[in-house]
Amino acid sequence: MESPKGRTPDLELFRVFPYLVKSQDDEPGGALHVPSQGGGRIDNPGMYSVLYLSDSAAGAIAEAFGRFPEWTPSILEGLPSLPKSVRALARYQLGNSGKEAPICNLDDPAQLLALGLRPSDVVSRDYTRSRAWARRIYEQRAWAGVRWWSYYDPAWSSFGLWDLKRLVLSLVTPLRLDHPALLEASRTIARRIIASPRP
Repeated sequence: MESPKGRTPDLELFRVFPYLVKSQDDEPGGALHVPSQGGGRIDNPGMYSVLYLSDSAAGAIAEAFGRFPEWTPSILEGLPSLPKSVRALARYQLGNSGKEAPICNLDDPAQLLALGLRPSDVVSRDYTRSRAWARRIYEQRAWAGVRWWSYYDPAWSSFGLWDLKRLVLSLVTPLRLDHPALLEASRTIARRIIASPRP
């Protein structure tokens, strides 16, 4: 639904990241810091840097921790390279007038057809393939980033943004195992939460 002035409402996006209270937003430990590139689905180091987000808090948590079969306090620890850091959930607003931050939506069949892609190309675990289509989209110079459906649940959308000018941080919340979004993610993708270490 559009706003009273005809402007499409901003998108609300989320990300889990290693948070260090004393860091500036664009520094390591900050919510707008882009981590080192090379291991992600649409990474193309040297061409652009990308920040990965989700349109759901639970989706962001699933993307961050889904590889672990059990969720224990250890998954909430930060990075050894950032002493005293913890995992936190960041919430952002993305300006979404369409002209300000157009996102290439790969959940749109017409867009897939225009790009000559199949759904299997989008969700492929072969990152050579996914990085190739991401590079093609970036080279069109028409998009701020890409949107596709989450590997963990198609109800969640994943985003990769290389243009962050319209991304505004609104809240950072250090994660706990009883955070409602973490509980939702654990139920959705069937991960067991173990709140205390086993004896």
